[in-house]
Amino acid sequence: MDTFHADYQVRCLKTYLPDLYTSNDSNRMTLAFFTIAALDLLDALDSAISEEERKGYIDWVYNCQLETGGFRGFPGASFGEKSNEENAVWDPANVAATYFALLILVLLKDDLSRVKRRECLQWLRTVQRPDGSFGETVSDNGEVEGGYDSRFGYCATCVRWVLRGTAEGEVDGVPDTDVEKLVKCIRLAQVGALCPAN
Repeated sequence: MDTFHADYQVRCLKTYLPDLYTSNDSNRMTLAFFTIAALDLLDALDSAISEEERKGYIDWVYNCQLETGGFRGFPGASFGEKSNEENAVWDPANVAATYFALLILVLLKDDLSRVKRRECLQWLRTVQRPDGSFGETVSDNGEVEGGYDSRFGYCATCVRWVLRGTAEGEVDGVPDTDVEKLVKCIRLAQVGALCPAN
């Protein structure tokens, strides 16, 4: 184990982030994932955190889960008990945060029993465009937002796999995403073309 790097990651996890990261508060789920994953890769995760801390980190991730499915990027966007349809636009789930949240839970050995699997699978379908590509989030008028970046598709594929495994067809009454169209978009990206809108 590389103690210097492990100590740095523990510092990032348990105290303040370096000041260069503080402007990225809305990406806290992403920063948490890279910190926890680094500790896991350095074989230092289990020795770096107590069981109580592990449970606290798991609770923090679940605190970022939306009732309608998916995870927000940080808890600062939550309206708590005052959440409603009007302010939901300011507190959306997004593909990357959902991907990182699920991976953090797996790394922390959570059983995923508190994941709103059905709602998350339904939400995941809403962030896939008709051409098969995935955006980042859904606007208040139902439009998929975010660029045509293949990374959103890769994140969505992982979310799909964590929640569905190798099951085919409907899971919890939710139809699958359009895998064939996503594969077509990825292949087009390999040759430098954009996914055609259908």
